[in-house]
Amino acid sequence: MPKTMTLSQVMKQLESQADEKVRQRYVRDGAGDNVFGVLLGKLRGLAEELGTNHGLGLELWATGNHEARILACMLLDPSALTEKEGRALLEPLSNPTLVDELVGRVLVHAPIAEALQVRWMDGSKELPRRAGWKLLAGRIARGLAKDLDVPATLARIERELPPAPYRVKEGINFCLVWIGIHLPEYRAEAIAIGERLGRWDTRPIPKGCTSSYAPEWIAASLALRQGEKTEARKAMESAAKAKAAPARKKTAPARKKTAGKRPSASKGAR
Repeated sequence: MPKTMTLSQVMKQLESQADEKVRQRYVRDGAGDNVFGVLLGKLRGLAEELGTNHGLGLELWATGNHEARILACMLLDPSALTEKEGRALLEPLSNPTLVDELVGRVLVHAPIAEALQVRWMDGSKELPRRAGWKLLAGRIARGLAKDLDVPATLARIERELPPAPYRVKEGINFCLVWIGIHLPEYRAEAIAIGERLGRWDTRPIPKGCTSSYAPEWIAASLALRQGEKTEARKAMESAAKAKAAPARKKTAPARKKTAGKRPSASKGAR
């Protein structure tokens, strides 16, 4: 049975799980000042206890608190949202992490997904445009974009990615990669477009992470599906094992040296 909690009880529990170092990291990443610093794993655990609870999800979202909104994304019922409500949730956002959580956990599963996708992809606001492309990617992955003109979409990706703002670039590139992964008949063209677009993201690749360069991302995802591991994944797992191993192996205690050899019994006998 799902656990019943009031908004006040949930907020108190979130505050009790706050970690100052995590809070500082979230603030640096653009979460704003209304943030406790609760790790995502703890939010997932609480969401499992609460189950789907659309009303509580909307209450949590209304607080404006970062963790409360992430938790809300885990509780909201996608089928209960109208297009107007979906827009009201996403369009005021300024944090791309929260945009991605709302899209990936809620909106992509909603009956209104296609309408929002079309509206936002054709719009001019940065984060809604990002959301529109990510919605399309999610619908492709779930087989829900059967009427999509894929060649026209690929041409649009190649045309719109270069001049787009950075956060929109990420969304467009994500869609390109998802086409390459989930639509095998268009995989070669998706890779070719990625090669022509080049490495638009010049940031260093974090250790153990996959490159955002579409050809490499597609290849790594397909390898993972086949049970293979990329070199980055192997290196990350190897480093984790080394860290978990004892710093030094225990050695057997040295044998004490004797002052001198004792004569053997045979030598002492006459």
